Amino acid sequence: MTAIMESRRFVADHSAVVEEKVTVATTLEEVEALRDVWKSLHVDDIDSDIDYYMTVVRHADQVIRPHVVHIRQDGGADLLAVARLENLPVPFRFGYRRLGSATLRAIVVTFGGILGARNKYEEEIVLRHLKKDLDKGVADLILMRNVDVDSTLYATALVATGWAQRAHAQPVSRRWMAVIPDSMTRFLETRSAKTRGNLRRHDNQLRMEFAGRLELRHLDRPEDAADLYRDMEAVAAKTYQRGLGVGFSGTPMQCALIKLGLDRGWYRTWMLYIDERPVAFWSGFGYGGTFQIGTPGFDPDMSKLSIGRFTMLRMLEDLCADPAISELDFGHGEADYKSSFGRAVRSESEVMLAASRPWPTLVMLAVSSLSFANNLVRRLVENSEWGRRLKAGWRRRMASR
Repeated sequence: MTAIMESRRFVADHSAVVEEKVTVATTLEEVEALRDVWKSLHVDDIDSDIDYYMTVVRHADQVIRPHVVHIRQDGGADLLAVARLENLPVPFRFGYRRLGSATLRAIVVTFGGILGARNKYEEEIVLRHLKKDLDKGVADLILMRNVDVDSTLYATALVATGWAQRAHAQPVSRRWMAVIPDSMTRFLETRSAKTRGNLRRHDNQLRMEFAGRLELRHLDRPEDAADLYRDMEAVAAKTYQRGLGVGFSGTPMQCALIKLGLDRGWYRTWMLYIDERPVAFWSGFGYGGTFQIGTPGFDPDMSKLSIGRFTMLRMLEDLCADPAISELDFGHGEADYKSSFGRAVRSESEVMLAASRPWPTLVMLAVSSLSFANNLVRRLVENSEWGRRLKAGWRRRMASR
């Protein structure tokens, strides 16, 4: 049921009283009623697009219902917190080993899901109303993913709860982006002559070795959906990412989002075939001038042929030729292709805020303790050759399962 309340509060300098009207949309019908307000606000990330959001709510297994907080301030200014109420498994991990998990009822904010907030003060307003739902028992936890650690939102969130109710030492990862110019030549001109030469050589070697047997297909039409699902699964099933539970796995939610993207002209896949067999793909969503890639995949048995890089370069050529795309978002985390073709633009982390109740607080303390230990081990691994070999061997084992 939609909750509506009227409240009065002082602004930061206590010089005036401002009235707020707060509405919480808890059904898809109530979310749809917010479409005009939603469309009037700037959305950076496709995850916070209203239609993408509703598709996730309809198809994600762990989603209970929508939880979109609309705050209308004095003067008509609108704020939205785009979130879902979920049964969220909180994993307890040491290294790559999963020790167990606890399932908490969580308000999960979408990526870039605080809409309309122009400053720290308005971010405080949104977080205050989200936290009220923790206090009322609606949820045990607020989760915000991929928050810029240098942002006012991150700083505001860190002081929104007590020390014991916040997850500490959460991993920080870098977000990698690339500017997309109007030609592949311009895209590569900042790379060294040696790098450009190596790319041409690898391309030519692959074309020569598989002359007449190599085919790249660009799948971006609604009628491509069935072939796309089948061939992505054929490749993704062999990757180490499948062992991690990331990347394409053919879930109803993934397929529904791809269908939405194909219908809207957002989604594209570049699929490489050798002898009619799919061996590599790159895919993603173009939204608001940015192309956000998904998890790529390639057959690990053919890794020495650089089939993943070959396919990525074909994607880049097409994106450079598309005037609607000005940026490429490689996502967060470390990978050679990200540092080779993109630049780190910010550092991001998760924010987890728990209710002031015993069980959620205990879960946060466990998560924080394991995060401190994992960060120590991660530094040891990343700074040693044996650690890098161990990590590479683990990925090979995951891919072979």
